[in-house]
Amino acid sequence: MDPRVRRIAITVFVLALAGGVVASMLLPRLSPPASPPPTAQPTQAVTQPPEPDRSSETSATRDSDPAGDTSADVPPAGEPAEPLNGLHAIAPPGEISAPGVAPQSLGSLEPRDHRMQLELSRRGAGIKSIAYSNIWETAFAKRQADAFYEAAAAGRTPGDPLPDERWRYILQTEQPYKWYDGTANSWLSLTVPLLAVYRVEINGEPVPLLKESVWSQTGPGRFETRVVDDDDTPILHITRQLILGSNYDITFEQRLTNLTERSLEVRWVQYGPPELRMDRARYIDRRRDRIAFLQYPVSYPEIINTDDNDYLFEHKPLLKRTDKARDLVDRAKKANVAVDSQRLNELLTLWPTQESLNENYELAWFAATNRYFALAVHPIVDAQGGGTRSLEDVVSEIRTEAPGNKKDPDRIAFTTLYSPKRAIAPGEESAFDLGVYAGPLDREILGKEEPFKSLHMQGLILYQMSSFCAICTFQWLAKGLLWFLSGVHFVIRDWGLAIILLVVVVRTLLHPLTKKAQVNMQRFGKVMGDLKPEIEKLQKKYKDEPKKLQQEQMRMMRERGVNPFQMLGCLPMFLQMPIWVALYAMLYFAFELRHEPALWGFFQLFWNWPFLADLSSADHFFWELDEPFNFLMWNVTGINFMPILMGLVFFFQQKYMAPPPSPSMTKEQIQQQKIMKVMMVVLFPLMLYSAPSGLTLYIFTSSLFGIIESRHIRKHIKDVDLTPPKPKPQAKRKPRDPQARAFADAIDRAKAKRRPPPKHFKKRKS
Repeated sequence: MDPRVRRIAITVFVLALAGGVVASMLLPRLSPPASPPPTAQPTQAVTQPPEPDRSSETSATRDSDPAGDTSADVPPAGEPAEPLNGLHAIAPPGEISAPGVAPQSLGSLEPRDHRMQLELSRRGAGIKSIAYSNIWETAFAKRQADAFYEAAAAGRTPGDPLPDERWRYILQTEQPYKWYDGTANSWLSLTVPLLAVYRVEINGEPVPLLKESVWSQTGPGRFETRVVDDDDTPILHITRQLILGSNYDITFEQRLTNLTERSLEVRWVQYGPPELRMDRARYIDRRRDRIAFLQYPVSYPEIINTDDNDYLFEHKPLLKRTDKARDLVDRAKKANVAVDSQRLNELLTLWPTQESLNENYELAWFAATNRYFALAVHPIVDAQGGGTRSLEDVVSEIRTEAPGNKKDPDRIAFTTLYSPKRAIAPGEESAFDLGVYAGPLDREILGKEEPFKSLHMQGLILYQMSSFCAICTFQWLAKGLLWFLSGVHFVIRDWGLAIILLVVVVRTLLHPLTKKAQVNMQRFGKVMGDLKPEIEKLQKKYKDEPKKLQQEQMRMMRERGVNPFQMLGCLPMFLQMPIWVALYAMLYFAFELRHEPALWGFFQLFWNWPFLADLSSADHFFWELDEPFNFLMWNVTGINFMPILMGLVFFFQQKYMAPPPSPSMTKEQIQQQKIMKVMMVVLFPLMLYSAPSGLTLYIFTSSLFGIIESRHIRKHIKDVDLTPPKPKPQAKRKPRDPQARAFADAIDRAKAKRRPPPKHFKKRKS
């Protein structure tokens, strides 16, 4: 092949490879929201949609027939319970608010009184929204709120009011549950509150409870309903009391009382934590569902496993899992055959799994998390850590479903919690109580406060970029870095300077290796310059024998004591890569750094300049946008300058750190080296354009220190002898075979015997 054509081909290949990397990052983000066309037949939901309140529906909606529930209950062992006919729920008297008025809320938005406010809903006696009293969307809103409360606490008139309510952080709100109505050829939707009651099953008969009309609010956070039969005879009385704790904890006291004169078999079904909304300053989507379990519930009930990645469900794989279940049902319908129920249950059931059944694991807690927050259900544990750590008595099965159009980017996964079946004697009350944590992933709360400490809920904090390659995120190193930065921050009270000090420590530890690499590169360049005429002669002599040319060049370099692998040019940078990855994960997930500025907020003194105002977000050198938008592979929240500075530093770093081109390199290899330099200078900053500014600050400072360090080393490199050491003569190797080795030893002894004896000269007499 012509050398010119070969150089062009190599260049095109490298650029195509780089384009493929960029395209792989772009494709998942380029799927626009889409709604099904009127003539299309979208996939229907696998599970039965929530029972709507028929009083508020149109006739067309009432006549629709949504997809049936494929999660049929397993009949109880033994004799079936006596069936009851016409069971339905009604709202008992005692409503404390006027008809049509929203239920009273729990908590408040005053930080001195409560940490959050719960807007309640009669639909399923659930939660309409969870808003925090002093957690905000942006660093600017946090600074404004802190100044307001600080002035109010000191008795001064605040200079600025509280931020607008749109900047208040909302953990999650009630979500639309969408399913397709084939009769009307349209999508139907029903709003499902958080942790709402879905239904109660009495002797195998389901009674829908996801209706506004069947619940009465009889007190603050207290809802009641009553199940009756066709003759309006009371069967079951249900109360649901929500109690707001002091540490983002909510207690759900759920009591069922048997009003009949016979035993009832009851199963409680409610919605679990849905997927949380994405963070505003997101760089990547890391919404997850997490399950922790008692690995040895009988022998060691205090040990809770929180590290098993088989029970960690990422957002997109979870949606794909539910989509496979929908496709399975669709194929069975088209083929007019029965659905493979075993496969369907495997796809939709998060707990229990076959492994948990075989090993007798017991559920400890179940949570939905995003970047900084969690919504988790857990057993009731008292303030001293007493009580059971198992949730199996209340939640024995967790199922998931992601209804709606598959192409909808805002689609989330719902979860449903099923209790084991219980027998309630006449006149007795049965409790299905739950604890709920709805707060930040804060080590101080989850690791030191009860009940979270006893339940090992600090395991919710995961500095892990992906469950696919958990070890590649160096989570142990991320925890160590956070420990180091926290210690430095405790002394100097600034996270930005703590990151810079971390750079100094890492660079100091790597200085001997960096110095050795610089000396070896200079030595290699000097020797290769001396060998250039001889190498050119070899290239002319063996121009048609590339293999022979390579062998001769290696022989010549070996004779001169030159080893290109001893340069170690990029080794210091590669050794820092684990620190970059771990620091990236730590900065991305550590709640301690959320909305924390660099340099004690120095830049914010100038007209609230947003530059480096939040180390967990991009640097926002020019301004911060009110509404972020997606552009190609970036979530743009403002105009950033640190990645551009980082690219400039990389360019100058190439001048000092890159190894010199070897005379033995071909033109194609030299061109590849130039292309790789361009990729390093351009692509790397582009990929980190929306990364946390704490990470770009670390890489920028580290690269700047690298340039200064290289200049210092080169000033003193004149005093170093760059002459390569002469290669040591290689000892003669003996054969490995014992007989051959014995024969070689015998030959050596025979040679020694044949040597003439040394001559001795007598001293002459004087």
